[in-house]
Amino acid sequence: MSRHGFPTRQARPSPSRKSVAGLCAVLLALLGVPLPDGLPRTQPSLARAQQTDAAPQPLPKDPLARAKALLDAQKEDEAIAALKSVMATSSPPQLAHAYLLMGAALIGKKNYPDAVSHLERLLTEFPDSEYADRARVLLGTAHMQAGNLDAALSALSPARQQDLDLDTKRQALHLIGEVQAYKKDYSRAVQAWLEELGLSPEPQQAEVRDRLRTLVQDRMDRKALLQLRDAYPATFPGDMALMRLIEYHTNRGEEHLAERNLRLFVERFPDHEYAQTAAEQLRTFKSKVKASQYVIAVALPTSGRLGSFGLEALNGIRLALEKGKETLGLASVGLVVKDTGGLEKGVLRAELSDLIGEYRPLAVVGPLLSRELQAAAALAEESETPFITPAATLPDVHRLSPYLFSTALTYQQQAKRLADYAMDRLGYRRFCTLYPDSPYGQELARFFGQEVRQRGGEMIAAESYAESDTDFAPQIKRLKAEDLKHYGTAETTQTSKGATKINYTPGFDAIFLPGSYSQIAMLAPQLLFYDVKVPLLGSNAWNSPELLRLAERTVEGGVFVSGLFPDSPDPGTREFVERYRRRFQANPTLFAAQAYDATRLVLEAIKRGASSGKAVREHLTKLTDLPTLSGPAAFTPGGTLDRHVVLVQVKNGRFVQLD
Repeated sequence: MSRHGFPTRQARPSPSRKSVAGLCAVLLALLGVPLPDGLPRTQPSLARAQQTDAAPQPLPKDPLARAKALLDAQKEDEAIAALKSVMATSSPPQLAHAYLLMGAALIGKKNYPDAVSHLERLLTEFPDSEYADRARVLLGTAHMQAGNLDAALSALSPARQQDLDLDTKRQALHLIGEVQAYKKDYSRAVQAWLEELGLSPEPQQAEVRDRLRTLVQDRMDRKALLQLRDAYPATFPGDMALMRLIEYHTNRGEEHLAERNLRLFVERFPDHEYAQTAAEQLRTFKSKVKASQYVIAVALPTSGRLGSFGLEALNGIRLALEKGKETLGLASVGLVVKDTGGLEKGVLRAELSDLIGEYRPLAVVGPLLSRELQAAAALAEESETPFITPAATLPDVHRLSPYLFSTALTYQQQAKRLADYAMDRLGYRRFCTLYPDSPYGQELARFFGQEVRQRGGEMIAAESYAESDTDFAPQIKRLKAEDLKHYGTAETTQTSKGATKINYTPGFDAIFLPGSYSQIAMLAPQLLFYDVKVPLLGSNAWNSPELLRLAERTVEGGVFVSGLFPDSPDPGTREFVERYRRRFQANPTLFAAQAYDATRLVLEAIKRGASSGKAVREHLTKLTDLPTLSGPAAFTPGGTLDRHVVLVQVKNGRFVQLD
């Protein structure tokens, strides 16, 4: 542990030299020791060196002044001895001051528990003392250096809120920022230091700004930088966050994200000294993309409410491009990304029109939502540019335009695959459905019912529940009652103790549960409790390891469909998953896989000679051996990819692919 820094235990990072020096300066200021004019407060060691070089000064006769001088000379042991004598004989005003100095001396000796004790005594015995505010700041210092960060904040917060002298308040804000930074609560650290900046005289402002720059440059991760960028869109340190993000994405080869932040910088900080450099980098990025032999455009939300889904899809696109350059020899493929997050329909169409007009892409991967396809449909046809959505689940996108395609796993595909398995392979004929009252649940329940009836099966009952429900007893009881009108049976028996028991036997073969894994984890045990002991069938929303943890053995034997099964034995899927994990340090999602397929199909068309959007569309329409993660596939007459849908079973507490 450094003399005035944070402890290194509990894997906390060591403080910077500036941080340590700053805390020393705070300690000196709180004791009332003035610093030489013009000397930054981050250099107390230099201040003491200058004082040491001067002619030795005789110690004051006043006991408290003598103790303060000894502390300034770093003679803590002598100061502590002097202060003990003072505390034994002093009156209340002097005693409060003695407690303050003793706390400082003990901090210097790294005796933080005793320092806390003396400072808390001051605040308890003399709450209205003129030294109380400085005691709170010193108390925060002692807790902070001991590693008790929450206690430090508790001590410092009152000092921040009260109407104090500016020097003490700035010192409190300085320390609050240090504590929040070590807690990795960077937004609060920035808030504290910006407040300190506003209270600082001009000579000290440079040090606070430098501290904020260091925090942004050295400590913040991408998520924290994005939060800072959006919290301060046109003021410092939002400019620093944007500059760091540009550097971060450029170094990672994520030019599309670097370009987005360059554009934001030029818009938000037109008079900044970096603005001209940012504008030049933007021109370079654009020229590089336009110089590519082929251009693929991306229209996905990379910010806003759906930003995480868009970024997952973008990861899949980038992976497909990297693989295409490796295996297909397509080195000259440029990628231009349009962030569609938060754009309304009219604005979205205008933005997409500008994108196509400027870059003339062979195809656009996107948009994400079904309702956005309406905005893209007419534009796609007018410009003869195919749009391939990796997520919109409309079953017939060609109804909107022959230039629209979808690689998404549709509700109809899920329902059809489950019905094929349950009825053709297992011979089930009778079903019930218990579904969430949401568009997802309603559509899956409807399509599954259609598939069952088309195959000559029977839907006995269908019940819905609110997504916020945790008690499904009413729905299960109604389902049982309906079943008892048809094929279910209920027998009354006597237990060994003479009680009456009703034994219910379901008259249906299986129950379809198209809810999320968290809903199924609550539903499955309740079905067993009410004797609904039949095989469980599920949708892609089951596909999470959390289902196994939350539901335990209550979903054993259940079967669900999936568009992507990360543990698949299929070589193509396995390679994709491994590459994704290496590249992005995370498991790929279905959005990433579907966007990967969409990009791969465009690259395949280029490989086979397509050099225009119209030619890409013809390849997508006619080819029946398109390469996808689930094997060769083709597009249906409606424009959706007729992909192989995977069946997964819960077996011995694990997910196992059935085919």
